Parts: sequence; C-alpha cells; structure tokens
Amino acid sequence: MSGRILIVDDEKLMRISLESQLKKERFSVKTVDNVSEGLKLLKSEEFDVVVSDLRLPDVSGIDFLKEIKKQNQDIIVVIMTAYGTLESAVSAIKEGAYDYIAKPFSTDELIVKIQRALQHKNTTAEVNRLRKEIQAEFEFSSIIGSSEAMKKVIGTVKSVSDRDTTVLLHGESGTGKEKIAGAIHYHSGRRTGPFIRVSCAALNREILESELFGHEKGAFTGAIKTRRGRFELANNGSIFLDDVDDIPLDMQVKLLRVLQEKTFERVGGEETLSVDVRIICATKKDLFEQVKGGHFREDLFYRLNVVPLYIPPLRERKEDIPLLVNYFLKKFVAQPEVSPDAMNVLLAYNWPGNVRELENVIEHAVAFSKTNGVSLDTLPEYLKRLDNIRTDILSMDLSNREAVNLQDTLMEVEKKLIQWAHNKTNGNQVKMAEILGIPRTTLRNRVVKLHLFEKVLI
Repeated sequence: MSGRILIVDDEKLMRISLESQLKKERFSVKTVDNVSEGLKLLKSEEFDVVVSDLRLPDVSGIDFLKEIKKQNQDIIVVIMTAYGTLESAVSAIKEGAYDYIAKPFSTDELIVKIQRALQHKNTTAEVNRLRKEIQAEFEFSSIIGSSEAMKKVIGTVKSVSDRDTTVLLHGESGTGKEKIAGAIHYHSGRRTGPFIRVSCAALNREILESELFGHEKGAFTGAIKTRRGRFELANNGSIFLDDVDDIPLDMQVKLLRVLQEKTFERVGGEETLSVDVRIICATKKDLFEQVKGGHFREDLFYRLNVVPLYIPPLRERKEDIPLLVNYFLKKFVAQPEVSPDAMNVLLAYNWPGNVRELENVIEHAVAFSKTNGVSLDTLPEYLKRLDNIRTDILSMDLSNREAVNLQDTLMEVEKKLIQWAHNKTNGNQVKMAEILGIPRTTLRNRVVKLHLFEKVLI
C-alpha cells in the first residue's frame, strides 16, 4: 500500500531508521526535526499520514496536531510518545489523532498502524464520495420538469422539507415517488441522519414485521440472533415506506403506535424502544377508497395524510418528456441527439411505466445506436409500431385551427384507439392489450377512467 508519510521527530537516529524502513515498504517519506518545518511542508506538499513525536523542541505534539487539523481534516495523525500514559493517549485522540504508539516500538508495529490509517482514510473518502453522489441524486435540480404539475410538486417539497411533518406521496409506479421522498429528507434538518427505504409490497407479512421493527434471538424459526429493524436504523433520520397500502391491517396498529408514541417492541421482545424518525410514505392506490373498503385503518390514514402530495404520471405532463429525454441521454453521451421522428413517437406514447419506463427506453436506444443518439430505428419494437399508428390514424389538419384543447384531444384519440382494438379483437382484453402495446392492467385502468366497455372488462 503506497502513501505519502511525514515524520516529525527531533531524534535524528529515529528519523533515519523510520525513513529507511518505511521506504522499503514503498512509502514516500519525508522527515523534519521540528514543527515549524513540518507545517511548511504540509502547506507546500500533500501528505496522507503524519507521524509525530509528542514532545518536540519548539511546540508540543498536541499543539502540532491541532494545527494540522486546522489546515486539513483529512490528514491522518499518529502520535509517538515515550511517555505512554493513558492521559497523553486520550488527549491526543480527543484532539483528532487517529492512533498513538508508545516508544520503544518495532517498525513493524508502526507500519501496521500506518496501513490501517491509510485504509481508514480511503474508506472515509469513499463514504464521503458516495454521500455526495446520493445527495446530488436528490437535489431539486434532479427533479426534472417545467410543467405546472411538477412546479407544484417541487414547491410543496421545498415547503415541507425542513419540517418533521408526515408526507403521503401518491401516484402510479415509476413516477419518481422515491426520488421525491429523498429530496424531502436531504433538504431537511435530518439530512445528516440515515434515509432508510422499505418496499412494503416486496415482503410478506412475517418478514415485513421483522424488517420494520426487528426481532429478538429465537423469536421465530431462523431468528438465530437479535436484529435491529428499519425504524431503529432510521433513528434521527427518515424512513420511506413505499407501497404503504400493502401493509396488513393487524400491522397497521403497530405503525400507528410508532407515529403517535414513537415507541415499539421488536418481534418476540418485551423491551419498549423509542425512536426519533420522520415518516414519509408512498401509495399507488387511493387510500381513502381503501379505508371505505375496509382495507386500511381510518385512524392511520389521517395520521399519514398530513401533507398529501400527488405525483402526476408522465402522460399528464408530456411537455416534460423532451427535458427528461435530454437528462437521461446525458448520462450516456456528451452531446445528446434525438431525431424528430423519434421524439414524436416518445411524445405520442402514454408511458404506463412512467419516468422509469422512459429511462429504460433511452438506455435501450443508446445501446442500439451507432451514433449514441436516439432515432426511430433504435427505439424498442413496441414503440416503433406506435409510429405507424401515428402516421395512419392520428394524421390531422390543424391549418385552420386557432387553438386545441390538448387533454380533450388526447382523451378522444385514446378512446378511438381502444375502440379500434376492441373491434379488432372482438373484445378480447388480452389481445387488446397486446396490439396496443400496453400491460393488461393499464388497459383496464384506462377503460374504467374513460367509461368504456364496463360490462366487458370490469
């Protein structure tokens, strides 16, 4: 392991010996006999580790340590002392020393400490890099959209972020609810605390309870040790419960208690634990309808629905599609290019998978593009078919129009396409979904919303 080491010691033989041994281990080493020279070198050159004696002729090693930390918190300091008392070691550690070593010591012992110090520095640097990447992912600038609907979303997020208010995000899958939840956390006073994410739909009842609240050793078969749950891990931070509508009714009581009292017990445990956690939830269903149907507790609904925030599907903010396409393309190519034909298809499609589906389509297009741009040929097959529909069916003469109601027009076009598919397949909903290039569940949802064929499909 390589690294730049500065040794500060007024004993000449010690400096010569350490320099020789450390260079054999392929460290880059410089030595000085006083603090003044050491500080000069630290200002002019970069070092990973400083190994300093505690007692120096001009300034104490502790004062030297303080000056180093003022200049650069990232430099690792190891203190050498012939007076290896607990008091001197504790003092050095309190002031920011990574470790100390008592004279006399073997060079091998010091090398081990330096290697550990360098590993610690590299790990810390990587953690900081990842933290910055995560925070950048949830910056407001990463929430792409200039539509009125998204401006409203961003405005609400900015308003509620720095409060501990419970937020309920509702919207279809793929609309970016997790990104919005992250933006709320990372712009709050809890930003330095943990942001814990839980998909309630991905876990069955037994596993979900253990995931949320933890379990004691022996609580059930396979519980070979005590395990902390997500609420404990989120202490002093935020927890994001995605698909909260999938939490079973009996477990909703326990979640309600956490909201009201900030306390719970692990599965199989008797000790009551306290947590300080902000709760952000997301649902793909209408929770009020779930309450009326007896599938969700009314008292829990009102505790979660303090600040409801609707995340619109992509089909309701199609003016944001060019911005999103450009944003996703920049992840893969320096100068994004999209052909007019391809963009027309992307704008015409209804995006049942929303933003997540659009990102996947752009990645697919780049993978099959020879120019790193997006053209009609690089789009997935189901979108290429849409271009034929657009050419054959959606041709319209707008030369004499002064204005067009976009929502009403899109709704009429959608009705015609579904009616066309219905006639072509004699009402077979599986085949209808197939020739329209959408999931069957999406077809059913659109039929309900447009009040079509209720007796056939519902």
